[in-house]
Amino acid sequence: MLRRTIAASTMCLAALAVSGCDGSEPSDNGETYVQESPAAEPACNDPLADPATLERDRLADKALKALLAAGQADPVAEARKAAAAGDFRLVAAVTLDGIDTSEFGAQCVLRGGLSPRMARVVTYFGEEPSPTPTPEATGTEAAGESEDKLGDFARTFNETLIADPAYPYRDVCRAVAGEKLEDKEGAKEGKAVLTPAPKATGRSYGYADLGPLPENATLADAARRGNVAALRRLIEETPSADATGDALDAPTTIDSPDLFGMTPLAWAIAYHRDAAARYLLSQHASPSGAQCQALVDRDSPMQIARARSWIAMVLRMKALVPEQDYAALAEDPALPDGNKAAFNGELRKLGERYGDIFNKDSMTRHELKFSLDPKGQIKHCAFEPKTVSAEFDKDICKLGQEQLKWNPARDPEGRTVSGEAKLVIRLRGS
Repeated sequence: MLRRTIAASTMCLAALAVSGCDGSEPSDNGETYVQESPAAEPACNDPLADPATLERDRLADKALKALLAAGQADPVAEARKAAAAGDFRLVAAVTLDGIDTSEFGAQCVLRGGLSPRMARVVTYFGEEPSPTPTPEATGTEAAGESEDKLGDFARTFNETLIADPAYPYRDVCRAVAGEKLEDKEGAKEGKAVLTPAPKATGRSYGYADLGPLPENATLADAARRGNVAALRRLIEETPSADATGDALDAPTTIDSPDLFGMTPLAWAIAYHRDAAARYLLSQHASPSGAQCQALVDRDSPMQIARARSWIAMVLRMKALVPEQDYAALAEDPALPDGNKAAFNGELRKLGERYGDIFNKDSMTRHELKFSLDPKGQIKHCAFEPKTVSAEFDKDICKLGQEQLKWNPARDPEGRTVSGEAKLVIRLRGS
């Protein structure tokens, strides 16, 4: 899906004896991330990128935050209004670990978690356990009272939305805390009433107990259950359209992504439904997913098969994609989140020790190169070109071996293999 990040090929960890990566150096001096705006995306009829859908969601969120700030937001009414509009995003918080709904009584089991476009963010949790109210929050109430009311609103909103008969993702997102939501009016009308679900454990996608096929089942519902008969019926009933993925209000096709960026084939593979996956492939479902996906995106069918080590399915789809796309599934060694920052701090200390050796008037570019075994262990290190200090060259390699913990390289089938990795270091002279 459209969560693309463009990264420079080099990583600036520190410039010894001078300031670090502060943007004063040329663009290749640092790791540069560019989040593409929706306007920059190609037209791909994707619900997570469709400009009309994004604008609709933005306006809805703005109106909701205004009601919250004024203390006039009715969680049940707002949830029902969202469901009626086909907006099934749960209320969430931004945390240090990403988008989180569990603080607000709901849990979505999805590999990699939710993206900001999949939720309605109303607050932020930082290093302290207490939430930070949104910038729009106003009023004279004490902060604690405001936060409690915000949490109460969010939990009731999420419970109501999940309990709504129109909610299509109850096998992916469920309530996980609090008392049973009493909806007497809904019960009288025969509507679904929520029962909190236990926390899911050990799963990458959804819940094991899916329940019966919904009355208004989608291709994704049938795919998750491995129901080939339902898939066949739904495909035969689907209006003819190019299999490119469609926006929320457009006809559904075999490659339409849902709120979570998953196509029916992706869900079939995520749940390891072999017969359903093979049938969808026979109906020309794309291993690359929707039009704006790619094989290497985390939500594409082929990448999910690879991540789940379903090698037979990866090889089945190999014949359906260009050879260069298949080769692109291979991964170079990578550093886990936070590892570069830790190394950077120690590198600065090393720079202080050797700072007097280097000329402050010029800058040189060096590469710290590593050969790694299939477990990601460093077998060999080289610092090139060498500096005037053999001791520094030895110590920077030693630092890299002590501080850097690499995730190993992987081949297109996901098997770990030996690999080469490097970091770019800039020094003030050598």
